[in-house]
Amino acid sequence: MKTVHLIFTLLIGLASGCQQLDLVPISQKSVEGFYKTETHINQAVLGCYNGLRNAWVTSQTSYMLTEARTDNTFQGTAYDDGPINRFDVTPTLPVLSSAWSLYYNNINRSNRILEAVGTIDMTADKRKQYEGEAKFARALFYFDLVRLFGGVPKVTTSLSIDESYKLTRSSIEEIYDLIVSDLTEAANLLPATYDNANKGRATKWAAKGYLGKVYVFRSGYPLKKAEWTKAKDAFEEVIKSGQFEFFDNYDNIYSHQFEGGKQQVFSLLFKTGASGQGNPFPTRNASNDVAPVPVAQGGLPFGGSPFNLFLSNDLLNSFEPGDKRKTSAIRESWLHKSGQTITTLPTSQKYQNGPVTVANDWDIDWIALGYTDVLMMYAESLNEIGYSASGEAFQILNNVRKRAGLAPKTAANVPDQASFRLWMEKERRAEFCFENLRWFDLVRTDRALDVMKAFLTQYNLGGNVKSRDQYLFPIPQSVRDVTPAITQNPGY
Repeated sequence: MKTVHLIFTLLIGLASGCQQLDLVPISQKSVEGFYKTETHINQAVLGCYNGLRNAWVTSQTSYMLTEARTDNTFQGTAYDDGPINRFDVTPTLPVLSSAWSLYYNNINRSNRILEAVGTIDMTADKRKQYEGEAKFARALFYFDLVRLFGGVPKVTTSLSIDESYKLTRSSIEEIYDLIVSDLTEAANLLPATYDNANKGRATKWAAKGYLGKVYVFRSGYPLKKAEWTKAKDAFEEVIKSGQFEFFDNYDNIYSHQFEGGKQQVFSLLFKTGASGQGNPFPTRNASNDVAPVPVAQGGLPFGGSPFNLFLSNDLLNSFEPGDKRKTSAIRESWLHKSGQTITTLPTSQKYQNGPVTVANDWDIDWIALGYTDVLMMYAESLNEIGYSASGEAFQILNNVRKRAGLAPKTAANVPDQASFRLWMEKERRAEFCFENLRWFDLVRTDRALDVMKAFLTQYNLGGNVKSRDQYLFPIPQSVRDVTPAITQNPGY
């Protein structure tokens, strides 16, 4: 069941009312006095999930700032993702301001919940759950912000407009410390499971999984804190919980038939035909010229989108022969509106599965944290703690390869820790293409500079990749115009 979606429709007025001002962070005076009952708190918490859906899937900010930043795509268009892909970004790029405002609006929603939840009559278990959900959401919003912009203002209470004008930036480490604190507390507050009516809410295992992921990122560039044992321990708890399963069929992971299954540690729910609560991802990543006919006929119901990702030959050529992940994730032949079959412009076909009633409105959940991702980061942690020829880390990656139809690797192929890192990078690229993970992976491993310079050199744009300053985006100019104490990132 997807009862959560029925309540999302109640949030349209609330969500829009909380996002009218483009100040960062915004004043919350418009919702003063709203939180009077448990129902109000529940609605606001569901608004946090809606904020995550908007940040990661519904809006264009996430894929433009992540997937379009990588060697998986080459965006020669004039949309915002064009200069992002070409490393030609300026502080006035509209998507930067949109992303900043989106994240801080939702952070302030979380803050308001945390301020109000202790003042309203409800059971102790419900209070713990709502507090855990608000901290979980706040942590994830800050996790994106710190990886996109670096040190940002740390806001943990609702602010007046005058207070927001005086904000300054906290350090990257301070923001990560807040994220770790929120996720640690969330893991202690959240239940391990929910009934069917509440599927889609964050569990303690989702918080533990993200906590492990945060330790992985803190261990990499720029902090390099080497918290691999902490990461391993967090992932180990998720693995040993018995709540999750490694699917033997790659296609099943993204199938509507198996959504909400044990391959998903945390997912964002979507439902078609429910006032815009459907998933736009399958349509957005299909060519704008695809015929509006069923997939079985070579098209896509209701057609594609002008905002689709243009896949790079570099990505296409990166798959090993026989890799099932390529045929599952990429459509290399499709039917044009004219009736012609196109074989020279491959597109993404991930998540093109399940009911759809209108364009951009698919009934397919988005996997925000998959069990395979947890397993692979666990294997990476093991390797960083100490390379072990043909050890557990090898076994995990070889299980991933077996599912993809590929032969296992041995210590003869991967003789040391450095070789394992590159193997992991390659497998993660194939496994999670179009899921907005590769850019952050390249940055944390400090490989983005070399990889993207080599990639863009193929297009005579290698000179655009100048330094590690470009691992971060510029602070939006609109933010600095109204909050002058917020300094700009180096290089911009």
